[in-house]
Amino acid sequence: MLRPFRIVFVAVLSLALSIPLPALSATARGSRTHELAIQTPEGKFVQGLGDKAIKIVADKQLTPEKRSEEFSKLLGEDFDLKTIGRFVIGRTWKVATPEQQIEYMDLFKQLVINTYGSRMTLYTGEGFEVIGTRPESEIDTVVLSQITHPDGSKATAIDWRVREREGKLGVVDVVVEGVSLSVTQKQEYASVIQNNGGRIEGLLKVMREQLKSNTAVAAETR
Repeated sequence: MLRPFRIVFVAVLSLALSIPLPALSATARGSRTHELAIQTPEGKFVQGLGDKAIKIVADKQLTPEKRSEEFSKLLGEDFDLKTIGRFVIGRTWKVATPEQQIEYMDLFKQLVINTYGSRMTLYTGEGFEVIGTRPESEIDTVVLSQITHPDGSKATAIDWRVREREGKLGVVDVVVEGVSLSVTQKQEYASVIQNNGGRIEGLLKVMREQLKSNTAVAAETR
């Protein structure tokens, strides 16, 4: 089954659902303090992203429609969805028609919001803190972060790959337990596309059905 878009919201889900991840190692996470990390453009950017995500999930007064609106704004501002979307379908992007490319990116964004928006109400007071940064390549910086839990259990770790394009920073990958979620998603998409004769239309069909199913479930729970 296609598991849509864990890439961009796995960190937010961890805040809301307390997904168990490895305990943070002070040595492995580096020696930078939070104060030093957020002085870098990338560290400050990711801390702001986490703060905005917490604000959305912690606000129990938001209607489902308003929450979706806020998530849509968050995605548009802080995630480079075009780069992520193109990466996870690889060469198929180049052979897709302009119309298919537009539909794919639209479905990509809608599925993120619809799949996880209703789960955000499960937030139980987790905290988010950037604890370090490191250059990953000439164009990317990895921002190290930790999620703290209200029960006092050990913090959990999430790494964000941040890239600047056209003067704007954006998240292009999230790494959990050393596994790149964009690579994992790419493998899943490749399987769907391969099973449909190498055509993107097969993937679009699955995405349309997933969105329709998610929308129906959301309507039943309101």
